[in-house]
Amino acid sequence: MGDMGPIIAEKEEISKRIPETMPERNTLRDEFRAKEQEYRKYMDEVRAERQKKSMEEREARNKEYDLVRRQRAADKLDEQPHVAEMTLIEQTMAFCKSLTASKGPVVAEEKKETSYDLPDGAEVMLKKEDREEFYYAPTVAKKKGKAKKGGKEGGSAKPIRHNAETFRLFDQLKLDAPITTDEIPALLEKLEAQLEEYKEKVKVWEEKREELKKKILEDGFDPASEEKKEEEAEEKAAEKAED
Repeated sequence: MGDMGPIIAEKEEISKRIPETMPERNTLRDEFRAKEQEYRKYMDEVRAERQKKSMEEREARNKEYDLVRRQRAADKLDEQPHVAEMTLIEQTMAFCKSLTASKGPVVAEEKKETSYDLPDGAEVMLKKEDREEFYYAPTVAKKKGKAKKGGKEGGSAKPIRHNAETFRLFDQLKLDAPITTDEIPALLEKLEAQLEEYKEKVKVWEEKREELKKKILEDGFDPASEEKKEEEAEEKAAEKAED
């Protein structure tokens, strides 16, 4: 295998030098770990600063959004509330009064009948509104029959023919559409009561408008949210009263 003496001698020499390099190796390792720890600390600081900046920007955006929301809510107080509701009630009252002022059978909408010269076996297709009126007519007739039994003597009550639009009108107000003219006075009283409620709300709005503006701009008061809570409370109270 040849002379192994020189190789063995070199190996022994290297083995003797290994312990001499241990301190240097340990020093380099400790320095590396220290640098690594320092880098990790730096990255943690960078992430924390980035997160802090992101939160500050988000808070600034939210603050700006809140200021815009408050200003819009305050500006909205310059618009009289419940205009649409009051207009609907007034229109309905005018409609009801027109029914009692008219002569003969009362109808929501007059339609002229047209005769057609058709061949045997042919028939005319009804328009959509006519089909809706045909659909509601049996219901109206049935209720009308009941009204005659409990109505005034002498047949003073006149029937009211409704279409889909007039049914929708009364449904918006959460009232039953009148079937005969005898029901109009009581219905007008209910409409007057609703109108007075909205007028009272408008009066409160006029008295507290400036105060509410201040609360909105300075304290972040949300009138829409408060009004919704009041409506929910009223609905719950009404449901409880019915039970």
